Amino acid sequence: MSGNQLIKSILASVLAAFIIPFLLQRVASIDISFSPAVLATIAIVVFVVTLAAAWQPSAASSAPSARQDAEADNDANDSRELGVVKWFNVSKGFGFITRDNGDDVFVHFRNIRGRGHRSLNEGQKVRFNVRESEKGLQAEDVSVVNS
Repeated sequence: MSGNQLIKSILASVLAAFIIPFLLQRVASIDISFSPAVLATIAIVVFVVTLAAAWQPSAASSAPSARQDAEADNDANDSRELGVVKWFNVSKGFGFITRDNGDDVFVHFRNIRGRGHRSLNEGQKVRFNVRESEKGLQAEDVSVVNS
């Protein structure tokens, strides 16, 4: 749970402690006093419920990460080349892959499969296609090969 979720839970609890009694009086004609005990009880219940909801695994956290997406490629029939990451500068978003024949190929983070933060680690085995660009060889459709 993040600090943001905790703050959201506290704010929701405080707001609900004041809004729920007001709504019950207006909508259901239930007479509820705005005593500190009632407000505290409502705030605690809402706080516990929002915290419990925050602890539940969400669909986003159970979805595969970009790294898992990139590593999911181990198809033996894949026609892409194999190579090894020579180096990759995460802050600049590019690096080089060494082909089996020893040539170095430029790789940009946009050409790495996956979503979100995409990067490579030195020494990783990768599959990729090569194209000739204005500046030389460039890797495309790059994915990490599971060892």
